[in-house]
Amino acid sequence: MKRLVVSAVLMCTLTGCFRMSVRSGATPSGPENRDTGASMVWGLTTAQSSAPECSSGFSRVDVYWPWWGPFVYGITLGIVAPIRTEYVCAEGNGR
Repeated sequence: MKRLVVSAVLMCTLTGCFRMSVRSGATPSGPENRDTGASMVWGLTTAQSSAPECSSGFSRVDVYWPWWGPFVYGITLGIVAPIRTEYVCAEGNGR
């Protein structure tokens, strides 16, 4: 029984963090923009407060859990997980 409890505690405390980064190689244009949303129902859907508008695409996009995200995820038993998106728009080509 002791081994089972220790294994369960280790499994809960050794979870990884979520981070996704995309670099397009395009020249950045403008400031870094930030948006906070949520991943709902164990990642089946997401809710963002606004949709990013970059007419020429993105230069860089980073999506990750904020430092307090795992606490919210644990308290809600995985139903809500806050995610933060940081992006920089690409320089336009006049089209």
